[in-house]
Amino acid sequence: MKSVVQWNYEANYFAQDTVEDILNVIKYEMGERILLVGNIGTLGKRLRMLGANVTILEDSAYQDICYSLIHNENCSVVKGCLELLPFEDGFFDKVIVLNQFNYTHNQKKALKEIYRVLKLRGEVVLQDSNLHKFKVKLKKFKHRVCGERIKYYYPHELIKTLEHSKFKGILENKDCEKYIYIGMKND
Repeated sequence: MKSVVQWNYEANYFAQDTVEDILNVIKYEMGERILLVGNIGTLGKRLRMLGANVTILEDSAYQDICYSLIHNENCSVVKGCLELLPFEDGFFDKVIVLNQFNYTHNQKKALKEIYRVLKLRGEVVLQDSNLHKFKVKLKKFKHRVCGERIKYYYPHELIKTLEHSKFKGILENKDCEKYIYIGMKND
C-alpha cells in the first residue's frame, strides 16, 4: 500500500504549482463553502487550513484508496460527477474545477449544475489546458487518435460558453500552458 500512495504523491508533485497558482488568483474568506473538482492535489487541505469549508467531488471509482482523502485531511469527500451534482441549490460560494472540464462528457449540463449549486454572486474557477500551446495541441491529437472524445476549448471559446451559461468573468494566465477562468454567477 505504501508504494501506491508514494507513487501517487510523486505523480502529484508537479500539481503543487497548480495549487500555488490557484491560491494566488482566487479570493477566499473564512467559512466559505468551496467545492473542489478534478486534479486538486493538496488544494483542499490548504484551503481548509485557511478557514474554508471544503467539499471534494470524487469522480473516480475509488475502491481501496481514495487519494482525495489521503492528501486532503479534514475535507468532506462526496462521490459524484460534474453533470449531476448531489448538492442543494445555492449551497456553495465557490466551485473550483481543475484540469477536468475538458474531460467532462456533457459540458453544458455540467455548467448548468455548477450554476445551480452556486449562491448568487458565487464564483466558478476553471483551470484547464490552453489550446494555444503546441504541447496541448499534440495531447489533443493523441487523444483523438486513441478514440477519446474530449472537447478542448480555446480560451476565447470558453469565455463565450460560460457567458452563454450566465457567468461573467475573466481569464488569468492566458499565456501559460494552463489558463484560469474566474467567473461570477449572475441572475
